[in-house]
Amino acid sequence: MTDRAGPLAGVRVLDLSWIGVGCITTWLLAELGADVWKVEPVDGTDNARTMEPLVSGVGVNHLVFDRGKKSLPVNLRLPQGRDVFLAVAATADVVVEGMRPGVADRLGIGAGVLRQAHPALSYVTLPGYGSGGPLSARAGHDLNYAAVAGVLSMARQDEPAPAPVQVADWLAACLAALAAVSGVYQAGRTRTGVVAESSLFDGAMFALVIAQAQALMLGADVSARTSMLGGELACYAVYPCADGGLLAVAALEERFWRRFCALAGIDDEGAQHDRGRQDWLRATVAEVLATRDRSEWLELFADEDVCVSPVLTVAEGVRLPHVRERGGVVRLRHPDGSVVEAPAAPLRLLPPGRDRVARTPALGEGARELLGSAGLATGEIDRLHAAGVVHAP
Repeated sequence: MTDRAGPLAGVRVLDLSWIGVGCITTWLLAELGADVWKVEPVDGTDNARTMEPLVSGVGVNHLVFDRGKKSLPVNLRLPQGRDVFLAVAATADVVVEGMRPGVADRLGIGAGVLRQAHPALSYVTLPGYGSGGPLSARAGHDLNYAAVAGVLSMARQDEPAPAPVQVADWLAACLAALAAVSGVYQAGRTRTGVVAESSLFDGAMFALVIAQAQALMLGADVSARTSMLGGELACYAVYPCADGGLLAVAALEERFWRRFCALAGIDDEGAQHDRGRQDWLRATVAEVLATRDRSEWLELFADEDVCVSPVLTVAEGVRLPHVRERGGVVRLRHPDGSVVEAPAAPLRLLPPGRDRVARTPALGEGARELLGSAGLATGEIDRLHAAGVVHAP
């Protein structure tokens, strides 16, 4: 987080996602300077605030993804709550919604209703399998989307296991953020926003574009054993060293591979891209790398263009000096007053602004300001708060 306003300063975003992909989408928009409002239950039961893991009773998801946002607790199931949301939406530039297909329409806050009164509004929805098609009504999580799209079949294990990271979620969030920014740009030119969809299933499909192209164009299915970047080639693989440490070798280009082999003392007999000799070559490389500790190999390769790196744990990776020097860690103010560290957003404006302590919103923080800007009088806000329609302390 920086002290600069950011390129999206003045853009108001309403986040109806509560947790997951939409929450990540609006986190990215907030980091770019947007005025993001987290629309959440009035009783504070939003999953991001309460879901484990917890830090001093507060969800890590909330601390990371809701920083820089404000809070608008409103009961959308009440007619008065719907009216409040419609009034606020009339002042917004973007709505990000992560409900199942049809739910927003049943609540009376779907794209059709909102944009009829406010054509410049962009509406970005994040359904699981998409808003149409035979699978659209199914429930799912990242593992399901990855399984159906084909991501899991690309694993090298005999029995596919869950991917170590949420492929569908993260790619869908990035695409949704791109759609939101595109909508704001279009509205600035034409006074008409966009209605866009970034399903989680499409996020998983996006990860497989090259493999899908091979299947469609060549009629050949792709697996880990037939994918150049999935483990087929010995020059693109992970190897254990004498001390059990792992090295990731990604010397795909011939110049990198030749230098790697020369330094390691490997005679590959010209088999780098010979599909029929990869098992032999993999065994040869493994035998050589198992003769020294990882630290020895890293010292040997340190100043060389060989595309070799250590396989680190998450904790080791986030504590690298390289990460901190690039601003990859930020400081957050916990609701209990303490300061904790958290990962920075994956995109950062350059040059970086002055570091400061960021914070996540308390329930209803800023709600009165927002409701006032939407035309509600103080007395009306008091009445709605007392009736449990909104939480605006």
